[in-house]
Amino acid sequence: MTGDVVLGYDDSAGSHAALPVAVQVARAFAAPLAIVFGYEPNPLGGESTDYRLQLERLGNDMVSKALGEVRRLAPDLAVDPLVVPLRPVDSLLEAARERQALVIVVGGTGERPIVGAVLGSVPHKLLHLSPVPVLVVPAGDDD
Repeated sequence: MTGDVVLGYDDSAGSHAALPVAVQVARAFAAPLAIVFGYEPNPLGGESTDYRLQLERLGNDMVSKALGEVRRLAPDLAVDPLVVPLRPVDSLLEAARERQALVIVVGGTGERPIVGAVLGSVPHKLLHLSPVPVLVVPAGDDD
């Protein structure tokens, strides 16, 4: 099999739960891991450059933190941290397409399904739009 394991990471409880699972899946398939933080740039004018730079900085900090945790869990795993200026769902789908992903791993938010459907949760959208399997890891009981 070829392709990466793509992890959606936003420093939430769900993404913290998803990270070790993504590492385990990547190791099982001897696949590289792509850690993806996606953000939607402000479509309005004005201070949008400052806003975009703040989001990029935040994303870089988050994926760096995740990278450190991956290195602790699996020092030899090939990892590529990505900060993508697209909405989270679109960034994950794009990374999966570009990397011929085996699977996209994301954390669940603990929301009831109807809440996610109405508010548009990332896992819910991925389950409907992704051409590759999506693994949704529950956030746990401490949310």
